[in-house]
Amino acid sequence: MAESTARRLLRLKTKRVCIKAGTAVVAHENGRPSLTRLGAIAEQIAELHERGIEVILVSTGSVGMGKRLLRNQQRMHMRLKDIQAGEIPEGSSARSAPGRNRSFIELLDTSGRPHTMAEKATFYDSACAAAGQFEMMNLYSSLFNQCDVAASQILVTQSDFTDPKGLQNLKYSIERLLALGIVPIINENDAVSANLGYTADDLFSDNDSLASLCARSFDADALILLTDVEGVFDKPPAEPGAQKIDLYIGDFTEIATGDKGSYGRGGMGAKIDAATSAVAEGSNCEACIIASGSDLNSIRAILGPEPRFEAKGTLFLTPGSEIEKLAIAETEAEKVRRRVISQNGHIFGDLISHDLTIEYWWQRVRRGEDEGVSGAGAGEETAIHALSSEERYSRSYCGGLDREKS
Repeated sequence: MAESTARRLLRLKTKRVCIKAGTAVVAHENGRPSLTRLGAIAEQIAELHERGIEVILVSTGSVGMGKRLLRNQQRMHMRLKDIQAGEIPEGSSARSAPGRNRSFIELLDTSGRPHTMAEKATFYDSACAAAGQFEMMNLYSSLFNQCDVAASQILVTQSDFTDPKGLQNLKYSIERLLALGIVPIINENDAVSANLGYTADDLFSDNDSLASLCARSFDADALILLTDVEGVFDKPPAEPGAQKIDLYIGDFTEIATGDKGSYGRGGMGAKIDAATSAVAEGSNCEACIIASGSDLNSIRAILGPEPRFEAKGTLFLTPGSEIEKLAIAETEAEKVRRRVISQNGHIFGDLISHDLTIEYWWQRVRRGEDEGVSGAGAGEETAIHALSSEERYSRSYCGGLDREKS
C-alpha cells in the first residue's frame, strides 16, 4: 500500500519530535544494553538532526542495566568459595561487618525472599537506577559522539511538572538545548522518586506517560513510542490471526493488551493511554506512533525525507482534527478500493493507484464507465466525497512542502 496522505503530512510537517525508547528496546532481558538497537536509534536521530528536526529522547533502561551492574559488584565482594557454595558461612566477614555486606547481598538476592512492590520500589530499583543511569548515559554519549551529535542528561520527577517554577526552568533548559542542536535525554530520577507513580493519581506512572507528558509540555509535533512489538494489535501479537491496527480511532476497549515486559512498568495498555493523552485536544502534538524498536528503520520510515519503507506502527491522531478526518476518510476509501479491485481487477488494476485521486475514480464509477463496479454503500460514498476535497488540499499542501524542500 502506498503512503497515506496523513502519514505524508506527518513526515513533512514535523519539526520537533519526542522519541521514547522502552526498556525492551534499550536492553536485553539480562540487562545488557542492545548495542544494535541503540546504535540504530542514535544513527536515525543523527539523520533527523542533520535535516533540522529537533529531537527529545526519553529513554528507560537504567534499572535493567543497574541490576546487572549491582549483581556483578555483589559477586566481586564475595569470596570464590562463597559463590561456589551459594551461601555465606557463619563467622565470615560478610556477617561480621556491621550490616554492610549482609544487607547488600540480601538486597540483590531476589530469589531468596519475595519483594513487595513497596520494598522493590524503595530499596532495590532505586539503587539499580542510580548505578544504571551512569552506565546508560556513558553509552549514549559514546554512540552520539560517533554521529557528531551532542547530547545532555535531564532527570525529572513529578514535582518538576507540578511546580510552576520548576516547569518553567525545565522548559527553558529544553528550549536552550534544542536551540543549540543538543539532544536532551530525559529519564525519571528513580533514585530520588523511588519509582513513585504506581497509582492512578500520579502524574506519570511509567516512562510511556512521561514521554507523553514531555511531548505536550515541550511542544513536540509528534511522539514516537518505540517498543518490542510492531504496533497495536486487535489481540496479543503471539495469538494466531492477530492483526496490526494501522490507524487507532476512537476507544478500542476490547483490545487485549497482553502482559508487560520483565523490566518495564508499562504494558501495551499504558502505551495506548500515553498515545491518546499525547494527542488529546489542546495539545500541540498532533500525532503519535507506537512502533517497533527492534525494526532498525522505524524512525527513518516514519520521519524520513522519502517514503522508502512500508508504513510502520499504529498511528494516533488528535480526535476531531482535520488530519484525523482525512485519515479516516482515506482508510474508508481504501477499503472500497480494495473491494472493487478484488471484484474487477481486470478493469481497475492499472487505473487505481496512489497518483489517481479518489475523486476521479469515484466519478468514473458514478458515470458507469466500467460496468459492474457501482454499489458502494452510503457511508462509503460519504467517505469518498469527503476525501476528494481533503485530498486535493493535502496533495497541494504536500506539493508545496516538497517544492520548498527542493
